Amino acid sequence: MQQSRYDFDSILERHGSTSIKWHEIEEMMGPNSRDVIPLSVADMEFKPAPEIVSALVEAATHDVFGYDYAPDEYFEAVTGWMRRRHNFDVNPAWISLSDGVMPAVNTALRAVTRPGDKVIIQRPVYYPFTFAAEHNGLTILDNELVLDEAAGRYAIDFDDLEAKAADPRCTAMMLCNPHNPVGRVWSERELRCIGDICLKHGVYLLCDEIHADFAYPGHPVTMFGTLGERYHSHLFEFTAPTKTFNLAGLLCSNVIIPDPSLKRRFDVAAENIAGLTVSHFGLVACQAAYNDAEDWLNELMTVLERNLSCVRDFAARVDGVRLIEPEGTYLAWLDCRGLGFETPDALRDFMRLKARVWFDEGSLFGHSGDYFERINLACPTALLQRVLNNMESALAGRQ
Repeated sequence: MQQSRYDFDSILERHGSTSIKWHEIEEMMGPNSRDVIPLSVADMEFKPAPEIVSALVEAATHDVFGYDYAPDEYFEAVTGWMRRRHNFDVNPAWISLSDGVMPAVNTALRAVTRPGDKVIIQRPVYYPFTFAAEHNGLTILDNELVLDEAAGRYAIDFDDLEAKAADPRCTAMMLCNPHNPVGRVWSERELRCIGDICLKHGVYLLCDEIHADFAYPGHPVTMFGTLGERYHSHLFEFTAPTKTFNLAGLLCSNVIIPDPSLKRRFDVAAENIAGLTVSHFGLVACQAAYNDAEDWLNELMTVLERNLSCVRDFAARVDGVRLIEPEGTYLAWLDCRGLGFETPDALRDFMRLKARVWFDEGSLFGHSGDYFERINLACPTALLQRVLNNMESALAGRQ
């Protein structure tokens, strides 16, 4: 067996850190909660690639932390990554910078919608999409994903999508590709159907592709911009190294907007809130990640596949639990409807108080996520096994 170059096995001590998901437990449950394990917020329980750390240490030692800009080398790193990993030839002139995907999504909404307009989302979906719509005064049109119960796979209701896009007040759609939390990697055919509907009805497409680097065998991610110029006039693509390399705290995102006039509208909307940019260390980390840390990601994918297999085995042996098989992301969507809890809150409380685990509850993603749990797979296998054992023991004690 080939020896690992990286440490994906050590369980890190996160208590007392500034980690949101670990702090949330103590804040909500009090000091007697140190045994509760969170696999909720989608960041990793791994240290970043040492190549990135070395670049940051070098910058911390020698750089000056004043106002700066993204040099040509930064854009070369981003475009090189898109070319190698996604067969996507990105013109550097298409890229606008942001400190995060959701600030950029909100900025794009302000660029192409007005309060009172309508926006399409596809629940159960990443809950900040709902917040973005509400905070910008938009009415949500929910093109709810359809779960094929027999196949255990979600699909898009395209008739419903077309009907909602045809609403004259509908001006935008927020798309998650790969989809968080259900794990679908939308096919090229599905993406073209979405794009054609949006073009037909003059709907701008805001495509969140922050999970695009995570795809399981047989499910390659198609980045929307690779589908051709036909869609460029209505397309924003949101990307980042932060999910891929566990760098969320360094505030770095890249928005790909191929149409010059649409990009200008985005940039003006950003200027109206004093601008969006990447932090100094975000610039450094992004370049190091895309240029030097690809092997770390490749090895991480083997860990994620192993962890997914653990969850798959757990669901196969525990009555009332089913895994919705993910095609992408490092998230597992667990169907717990068969456990017989009377309310989603009862399921949540059981997991936290009895199983001593803390997930992102499915209800956060919309009512169609009730009685589901989103589990973060980006953790040491031993930690995940502890979580699964806790759940299995607690469920056995409930019978």
